[in-house]
Amino acid sequence: MKNVLLILCALVTLSACSTGDEPGTTERSSTYLLYRANFNPVSGDVTVKELAPGKLQFSIKLQNTAEGGEHPAHLHFGTVREVGELAFALNPVDGTTGESITVLDQVQLSDGELLTYDNFLEMDASIKVHMNDNYFKHMVLSFGNVGRNENYFFDGVAMCTGH
Repeated sequence: MKNVLLILCALVTLSACSTGDEPGTTERSSTYLLYRANFNPVSGDVTVKELAPGKLQFSIKLQNTAEGGEHPAHLHFGTVREVGELAFALNPVDGTTGESITVLDQVQLSDGELLTYDNFLEMDASIKVHMNDNYFKHMVLSFGNVGRNENYFFDGVAMCTGH
């Protein structure tokens, strides 16, 4: 009888575990490289993850940032070669950790479109991380094309103005 109870408990425990294979539990995310600009050593990546329909998390992770610094980060329309209108300001990258996490929930971009994961994948967009928000606010520290521009070849990066 003890063995039957142990087997029954084991089966109940195993059936309660989620494997992530059930419908609606598929996590969608994309990771893009962020390249160093000029001669600075800062580079890394950004991962865009769908947390729920219309709710995205942008996680930037950079290496070689200066301790104590703060680096503004932006999602822009257009490739890194273009000045590109600001689509949305992301949380700044903490120079000490090299990280920034921004959660956008039902956000409307500057062009009026609601940001969803599917819309993001089709966006003509880029991400630029800036030196600072003072004297060097237009200088790009790290950059990368995202969305449909992921494989777009770039041969330069435009400075950012107007924000």
